[in-house]
Order: sequence, then C-alpha cells, then structure tokens
Amino acid sequence: MASDGAGASTLGPRYGSRTRNRTAVFLLVLVCIGAVLSRFVTLEKPFTAASLRGRLIVAVPPRPAPVLTVGHVDRTLRSPDPFSAALAADLGRRLGLPVDLLLSEPDAAAVAVATGKADAAIDGLPFQPGSTLSFSPVSYASGRGQALVLRHGNVHDWAALRGGSICTSTGNAYGPRAARLHGVRLITYDRPLDALLAFQAGECTALVDDELVIKSLLKQPDWSYYSVLPGNIDPTPSFIATPGGDAASMRFVDATIREWRQSRWLTTARESVAKQLAFDMFIAENDLYCH
Repeated sequence: MASDGAGASTLGPRYGSRTRNRTAVFLLVLVCIGAVLSRFVTLEKPFTAASLRGRLIVAVPPRPAPVLTVGHVDRTLRSPDPFSAALAADLGRRLGLPVDLLLSEPDAAAVAVATGKADAAIDGLPFQPGSTLSFSPVSYASGRGQALVLRHGNVHDWAALRGGSICTSTGNAYGPRAARLHGVRLITYDRPLDALLAFQAGECTALVDDELVIKSLLKQPDWSYYSVLPGNIDPTPSFIATPGGDAASMRFVDATIREWRQSRWLTTARESVAKQLAFDMFIAENDLYCH
C-alpha cells in the first residue's frame, strides 16, 4: 500500500504538468487562430492601404487646365478630367476618406495601381483583369453620344456622313466608336472646347459628343444652325481598376458603380460637366476668353 501511495504521489505532479502544458498549447493555438482571423478580417476591408494612409489616391486622366491668364493661356498646364474627378470624389466620400488625384495617362494609371502608387484608377481603362489588376465588371461609362451637323447642309444621316470627318476631344467616350462604325475620319483635339470651336469653324463635318453636351449647346442661339443626326452612339466601356487580388476593394467599387447607375448619379455628374462645357463655349463665342 505504501508503494502504491508513493507511486500516486509521484504521478500526480507529472500529470499536472502535462495538463498545464496541454492548456498552454491550447491557448497558444487560440492566439494564433485569433491572429489569423484578425488578419483575414483586416484584409477583407476595402482599400485597407488607403485607410491606413488616411487618404484615397485615385489615378485620373489629365486634361488641359481651363486656366485663363491675361493675354495668354498656358496649354501645358494640366488639371483632372472633371468627370473622373467627380467619380473619385464620391468614391472617397463613401469610404469616409479625402481624395488625392494622381494625373496619369491610362497606361501609367494601370502601373500606378499595380505598384501601389494609387489605390484605384478611373482612367477610361478597358476590362483587362490579371494578377496585378482587378476590375469591377460593370462599366462606369453611361449615356449616349450624338452627332451634330449643319441644319441646312448635305448630311442628314449617318450614311451621308461616311467619308467625312468628326470633331471630338481626347478621352471622348463616343467619337472613336462613331468613327469606327460609320467610316468617318476622326479629328481629335486636346480640349473639348477646342473640338467645339473647330466644328464651328468648319474643320469637321460633324461634332460627336455626349447627348447632354449636345442638348446644352442647342439651348444657345449660336447653335440654332445645327441639328442632331438620327440615331445614337453607345459609349466605349470604361472600368475602374483596383489592385490585383484585392477582392474587397473590387467588390466595393462594383457595388458603388451599380448604385451610381441605379440612382442616376452618373447622369447628374455628366450633366454638370456638360453645362460647364456649354458655359465655356458661350464665353468663348462672346470673346470673353483670353486666347
């Protein structure tokens, strides 16, 4: 009996040590699982890098700055494309972050997102997902394009326009498609305003632009000499790029674009741009612009 008692007393501490070791291992496993889950949850938040930075960086197209100076306009100055800038601002608002705009041509914008210099690109990019870039499958290009011609000219339909020329501006969503579909020569100008002025000067057979731009222009007396060709032009699809593998940010952008479309917010943004362009044209026609 004594030996049994001695054996029991000897095994007791050893058994307790094993229990403590198992408990420690179990707690360590729980800590590791918690750390992994915490990291997973963090990665699932959209635009994590932007949130940590405190600012959302969005690559957008550069456009000639509409800056007027006495006697001279410096056409080397660049400003953000107003439509892309409006989309970037609303994206930042939804994330609760201020927005920094990175002026970039499309290829450079894609590189900026892929290398982490930008969190997103709203730069007229085509849908080309890969290991370094993700895209929402929903295009943010909306609306319809129209062609404007002389009311009493020889062109009254798209067939008659074939072989002619159309004025448009860099980054226009409708001009390139119209030229391709209807066999028309595309003449591209740096500023939308320059395309309008060139059309009025007779440098092109037609002007192709957003229907909202055409509608705003036709409200002005100097544009009563022009009429719209029957038929519309769909915009070239454009997609917002986010970093490759960042599914949370892609899903956030996708939901945002769908909401923009459902609420007609994109139309409101286009209307704002169209009205500003029509106003700029009014100023130019009345010699209030400094050339």
